Amino acid sequence: MDHVVIRKLEHLTKSAASPALGFAVETRDRPGPAHKNGAFPNDTVWVQLHGGLMVAKARIQLCWIGEYSHINEIRGRTRGSALHDLLGFWSGRPRYGYAAVASLQHEAWVEPFWAGPRTYGYEWVLLDDKKRAGWLEKKAPPRSADDLAAAFAEWKRNS
Repeated sequence: MDHVVIRKLEHLTKSAASPALGFAVETRDRPGPAHKNGAFPNDTVWVQLHGGLMVAKARIQLCWIGEYSHINEIRGRTRGSALHDLLGFWSGRPRYGYAAVASLQHEAWVEPFWAGPRTYGYEWVLLDDKKRAGWLEKKAPPRSADDLAAAFAEWKRNS
């Protein structure tokens, strides 16, 4: 199964040569796609920026799915990663609810490409056979493409 994790540019982390996302995270006030269907070792995770630019790929190492009573329980599962320290990533999330947290391995940048439909606020999408082509086939960039592509290229150079 493939997954798409959608992140804001300011919530990406990296090492010198590759992404250092560490974890795919979904938190919601009701069960979301990852919570309902799971994620399993060696599933592929694509990383898309808000706006539709696919920028990275990884594999799931291990996934935890459950309910939480305080967002710090979920944040604690990412301890030791750069994501844990990104306060902006954790603010505004439901204080309690349902979550999926998957540790990632074999993270790599991909040649950026535009793909996927509107996300409707999801941060994790499961790509079953019906969705896979619609999410991973390259498409023409949207009107705001130059801004996001340039911002990503600059972030990658300077971060």
